Amino acid sequence: MIFDSLKNKENYKHFPALYQALNYLDSLPDLELPAPRVVLNGDKLFCNLVTFISKPEDQCLYEAHRNYIDLHFIVSGTERIATSDIRSLTSEIPYAPEKDIEFLQGDADGCYELKPGQFMVCFPCDAHKVAMMTDHPAEVKKIVFKIKTEE
Repeated sequence: MIFDSLKNKENYKHFPALYQALNYLDSLPDLELPAPRVVLNGDKLFCNLVTFISKPEDQCLYEAHRNYIDLHFIVSGTERIATSDIRSLTSEIPYAPEKDIEFLQGDADGCYELKPGQFMVCFPCDAHKVAMMTDHPAEVKKIVFKIKTEE
């Protein structure tokens, strides 16, 4: 898992797909929101704009992916994201290969508060509980990139 700020994007220049995603974000005028789905490299790198109302932690589940790395970038609002190693969690909703997602339950290894300009990268071993509120429910806008893992 990586938790960082867009201003540090040069630290990732040796990771081509991640660096391409960060450069795309940095190229948006005043963090203008992208179209609903932007494809940067076929099924290997694409992103979606996501808008939601954050909610209490007990209403959220961990999610994990096997074929994609997630990059969550906050545009507006604040989102709490908890992370945990998938091996320490129990499956709540089994893996769905067609959607590349499994939902899990268990305890967090860490919890992070993401604000505008910050991002989190979650690898296949990093289950992540997203959309959690801080003090009260609030609207959050973020861009979620999917980066295909090497086969």
